Amino acid sequence: MTRQKLRRALWICDYFPRPFDTTTGTWALEMVAALNRAGLPTIVLSPTPWIPRPLAVTSKLRAWSQNPPSHDFNGVLAFYPRCPHYPKSWVNNVLYNRLPFLDSVLLWPWIEGAARRLMASHPFDVVHANFLFPSGYLGMRLKQAYGVPLVVHERSVQRMALAMENPGRRRLYRQILRAADLVFTENNRMAAQLRDLEPAADVRVVMQPGAEPMHVAGNAVPRPAALAGRKTILSVGTLSERKGHAFLVRAMAMVRSQMPDVACRIIGDGPERSKLTRMIEELGLEGTVELRGKRPHDEVLQDMSWCDVFALASWGEAGGTVYGEAMQFGKPVIACQGEGIAEIVLDEVHGRLVPARDERALAEAILWLLGDDARRARLGEHARELGEDKLSYPGVARSLIEMYGALVSQRPS
Repeated sequence: MTRQKLRRALWICDYFPRPFDTTTGTWALEMVAALNRAGLPTIVLSPTPWIPRPLAVTSKLRAWSQNPPSHDFNGVLAFYPRCPHYPKSWVNNVLYNRLPFLDSVLLWPWIEGAARRLMASHPFDVVHANFLFPSGYLGMRLKQAYGVPLVVHERSVQRMALAMENPGRRRLYRQILRAADLVFTENNRMAAQLRDLEPAADVRVVMQPGAEPMHVAGNAVPRPAALAGRKTILSVGTLSERKGHAFLVRAMAMVRSQMPDVACRIIGDGPERSKLTRMIEELGLEGTVELRGKRPHDEVLQDMSWCDVFALASWGEAGGTVYGEAMQFGKPVIACQGEGIAEIVLDEVHGRLVPARDERALAEAILWLLGDDARRARLGEHARELGEDKLSYPGVARSLIEMYGALVSQRPS
């Protein structure tokens, strides 16, 4: 009996860049690109909302309605089959989160034809479904249809919480976990939750990386004049409550009282932007804290190379790609205690770990790092070594290919 060989992988990911929005899901694009560079051709299936023209009432919805069937991101092929899903948060909360069959049993018929065409044009030997739901459900159906091994990867604390709260979603999670050949997740706490849901599941921790040597080499550019001579804090994340930017802004008011020339840049956009803008004005921080909005990924990396400290004091984080991205540039990081990244980032070794929702502790951590150049450089070097060792795209790509290959080799040809 001969064994199968690994020739191509299919990634399923609903959170993936689109031509009209290349800032969402950059971690997934980077990971697939790393797999391709490591020698494993990998294609992407990213279910995309079908927006009828009468419902495309905003610029964002019109962009969704015009998304092409496929796109080539510098060698990464992504396919976007249409499905009946209205991408508004209130619709998710009222409808899809409460009625999971809408994103499973009723979703599969919309995806089945695209999957069949992909298997004919780009035959794949393994499926890696990112997020158990809905991608894991689609991966399960692909395994049933084609007999390919299935890897599922739960990356979201929030999606896990929904599974705990909704009995129907929880049943689907168990079904998917039973079908999966391997289960990945971002940290040990989430791994324990998944094992509780399905004790027979083979669950492993594979934290999403952020370090890519090519990024470091390509960002050796001097700081802009606006940052010359200023100690600079950078934060990157959606402007939502749990990302903790309001606490960072208040912390910066305390930091500026001791370091008047400090600068803080916040990259991202979201529902808290107006609130943060008012807070900056009320605290008189207009010349200190800058909301830079969404920026292309290459500009985000450039800002990371320029900052002195990276700070994202968020909660509900499974891992956090941005920490690895900052560490590759030798930057100490500030994160919250008890979050996924705190399983590998050590306090006062790679940066600082602070309590969530505590602007005073955050301000003290920033001052502790900015106040001693030698200490900050030492912690930054430790952070760089950690990023290269534990959070590098090439390293994780090699590990994934080895695990995919082991699964495929167990299948008779």
